[in-house]
Amino acid sequence: MQEIRKNKRRPTRTGKSNMFSGIARCADCGAKLYYCTSNNYEARQDHFVCSSSRKKGKDACEAHFIRAVVLEEGVLQHMRLVIACVACYEDVFREALGARRSAEAKKELTAKRKALQKAESRIAELDRLFKRIYEDMVNEKLSETRFQMLSDDYEHEQVELRIKIDQLTREINEQEDQAENVDRFIRQVKKYLYLDKLTPTILNDMVNAVYVHAPDKSSGHRVQEIEISYNYIGILPASLLQHVQNAKTA
Repeated sequence: MQEIRKNKRRPTRTGKSNMFSGIARCADCGAKLYYCTSNNYEARQDHFVCSSSRKKGKDACEAHFIRAVVLEEGVLQHMRLVIACVACYEDVFREALGARRSAEAKKELTAKRKALQKAESRIAELDRLFKRIYEDMVNEKLSETRFQMLSDDYEHEQVELRIKIDQLTREINEQEDQAENVDRFIRQVKKYLYLDKLTPTILNDMVNAVYVHAPDKSSGHRVQEIEISYNYIGILPASLLQHVQNAKTA
């Protein structure tokens, strides 16, 4: 489970702070973006730059410049899209994240739990068998050669069973955690079905980090990509959200 981070937002020299401070990060080097304000208090000129680039120059990292208002609007629009996908296509959204509550998923989880229980029971049985053949050898009911052969077989089987148990346990935990994390995220989303304005509380409740890429000017226009890592589920690719919308209308 991803915990919501409590970010301390230090005000700039102008006394201003921004809710994305501590959350906005450089997509290339991972460093936090530094919040800069204009001297004339013109909010539309406030911006973020990569702290590595600002401190060490462009040789360390490209200058990932983005205006604060552009960042806020981009995140708000993406959050609205995610909220719409959950509100209108919740079942498809769950399935796209691989955490559907379908009969097939429950059946698969039940089968894994039964296999885990069977493997654990077999290990306990092998322990009893090993004790028995050891007693038989001590009482000369079983030769030492035969004992060694059987004990080697039992030990080998136990090693394979422990590997299987570790794998099944990991898969069961991951499947349960994934389903629970999706449930947690959906509960968060449903608190903001009519989101019209972004606030620090909502941002921290929903978002873990925002990764800002360097701008692309190859088309003659400034295009800049941002990726949002949501609490509990991480980054939602545009292709996944598009799939959710298309699958419902197909």
